Amino acid sequence: MYQKLLLQLLALLFIQTTVQGQCCTYYLVMRDSYGDGWNGGSLQVKQNQNSIGMFSATNYWRTDSFTLCNNDNLQLIYTAGSYENENTYQLYDTQWNLIFADGPTPQTGSVLNTTASCNSTLVNGSFSCTAIPVDTVCQWYDNTTYNGSALAAGCANYTGKDIWFKYTVPASGSIHVMLDSGSIYDTGMALWRGNKCSKLTLVDCDDDGGNGYYSQLSSFNLVPQSTVYIQVWGYGNNQGNFKICITNPGKLIADSSALPIVLINTLGNTIVNDVKVDATIDIKYQNNGSINYLSDSSYYTGKIGIEKRGASSAGYPQTPYGFELRDTLNNEMEAPLFNMPAESDWNLISNYNDRSLLRNHIAFKLFENMGNYSVRTKLVEVMVDSMYRGIYLLTEKIKRDKNRVNIAKLTTIDTSGNDVTGGYILQQNHWDAFTSFQSNYSPVGHPTFDVHFVYEYPKPDSITAQQRTYIASYVDSLETALYSTNFADPINGYRKYLDVPSFIDYFIVNELARNNDGFKKSVFFNKDKNTHYSKLKMGPVWDFDWAFKNIWGCNIFESTDGTGWAHHINDCPTDNYSCGWYIRLLQDSTFANQLHCTYENYRSNILDTSAIFSIIDSVHTLVANVQQRHFLRWPILGISGPAPEVNAIAATYAAELDTLKAWLTQRISWLDANLPGLCNTASINPVKYNAVSCYPNPGNGTFYFANLYASHAWLSVYNLQGALMMEKHLTSNHNSFTLKQPGFYLYKLLIDGNTYTGKIINQ
Repeated sequence: MYQKLLLQLLALLFIQTTVQGQCCTYYLVMRDSYGDGWNGGSLQVKQNQNSIGMFSATNYWRTDSFTLCNNDNLQLIYTAGSYENENTYQLYDTQWNLIFADGPTPQTGSVLNTTASCNSTLVNGSFSCTAIPVDTVCQWYDNTTYNGSALAAGCANYTGKDIWFKYTVPASGSIHVMLDSGSIYDTGMALWRGNKCSKLTLVDCDDDGGNGYYSQLSSFNLVPQSTVYIQVWGYGNNQGNFKICITNPGKLIADSSALPIVLINTLGNTIVNDVKVDATIDIKYQNNGSINYLSDSSYYTGKIGIEKRGASSAGYPQTPYGFELRDTLNNEMEAPLFNMPAESDWNLISNYNDRSLLRNHIAFKLFENMGNYSVRTKLVEVMVDSMYRGIYLLTEKIKRDKNRVNIAKLTTIDTSGNDVTGGYILQQNHWDAFTSFQSNYSPVGHPTFDVHFVYEYPKPDSITAQQRTYIASYVDSLETALYSTNFADPINGYRKYLDVPSFIDYFIVNELARNNDGFKKSVFFNKDKNTHYSKLKMGPVWDFDWAFKNIWGCNIFESTDGTGWAHHINDCPTDNYSCGWYIRLLQDSTFANQLHCTYENYRSNILDTSAIFSIIDSVHTLVANVQQRHFLRWPILGISGPAPEVNAIAATYAAELDTLKAWLTQRISWLDANLPGLCNTASINPVKYNAVSCYPNPGNGTFYFANLYASHAWLSVYNLQGALMMEKHLTSNHNSFTLKQPGFYLYKLLIDGNTYTGKIINQ
């Protein structure tokens, strides 16, 4: 009996000794977001008070391992270096379960003191090295029980609870991953690649690129048979189940196209926000209606500086870009592109939030057809470093230039007198104290809202103190007049400072589109010198990817019956307050009537639905044979993208355009019935006003209107490019005006709510 008990005790002692003496590998993963190592930072690892070594990241990544045994004491001691905001690290046990993580800007000193254990359980999907194999099918998973890897990809508010998957790249080198349909209603997703599971390179990261708040990513030109890693998490620690679907979209390349093909070579540089990096551009374009081929001779080739552009759109999977043309010495250089006037600065606008490929194009074209400067455009297909990026809208950049916003150049010596009065370009957009000035007034109905105007030209870092003071004072004078009791006075009211025709045209285009951004962000104003044209003008129009659709977030834009006023944006939750001037302007019956008459005039031509539909149809014809490639690259048909749309989403491109046409028809019908103001011609003597004529014509500087029997008339004169040259209040007693430059001109004369037009020749 005693012998048996002794054998049992010896067996138990052997088991305990074996467990206590069990040893295993721990892993330390260190990253530097800038890629230049930890710049003096280091992490010391101690085992039972003895130093195992000092560790730090080199370049972007470093993974080290060391052996610990059960019940060993483990201590981490961190020493800071320079640029600590770049440094992160994670410690994993033998099954790649997270033990500890810190950074960016890790804590210093003794940051961990714990006991090692080699008895952890393997959790498939807890990290890239335990990733779950997936294939081209849809499968369901749940992240509720996952603790997370602490490896943040940099989007979608990652806080943990991530699951990792791995996929073998097919022969096409392409992969498309989409999340959808789960109790975890808001996701983030990242795609990684690398030869080692513990040393990966981020390919892409997405927040809301898929349906609703779900994520989706596509990647092309991957190495066939290599492994890519897919990291999925819930936004802000969101937990639940989700569906992951993987497809093979095939190999994509724009080897021929009805559109110009734009090839960008980054020369190994990473395109980033706000800083242009060196690259080259090569454009294939026949300029004769023929199909363009990669093998064609170049339409334009040369050096460029390129950057990401936009605010929220900079995070879209189809990245928007801004670029400048450069000469062989890397100096900024002007050149014409696609028959647009020569300039150096251009944009490539993403269509990721616009399945129609033409929302911006429609708005820009309508504003131009109304006689205003509007950015010119060209649809193109883009490849970056041989990777197909889809259909973009190449546009002029809004800037001061004789062929763009045609106002006077303002230099640092223009600080007094007439010199300081122009030209200026202002924006309403995201702001800070350095880039903007604050209005002294709040919008009507919102007394606590602060309104800011951003310096677009001159830029914040070059505008002088005197120029800042002048333009802020001018806007203050305008608002003082606008909010005064005699604001509607045609001589001393707001019209003394504000260019009414441009404000009306801007209003019509943005309300036609019911543009969510049109009155709060990307809102442009410009002012020339007093000797050229003294009043503040509205425009150009910009940014319509959140327009011409019904989107969640506010009842104005959620409405599916065509109703709602976009200029009431301050009544909605908003990320930037609108100045709200239109609320006050529409309290002036003269402004409302002028608006109504202008709208009715446009409805007979440029705003006729057949005219707008012809723009849509022309684009449809142009992209008919290339849009399939774009939507293979960006599978956004049938899903709601960054703008969360209310209605079911069309699943084909043709159906998307039909949806857009139906939306426009409904919206225009509502505007026809609800636009403020009256355009009553019953009280007008048609013979008398039809007899109004301008003389002498041709003339030599000074012109008069004969048979002008109105108490008030508003004259606008344009050059043949549609630029407003002057605006003047006329009466029967004061019916003359002067043109300084010879040339051909067009005029509009508004009399009692009716518009009369004609031509002038100044010799």
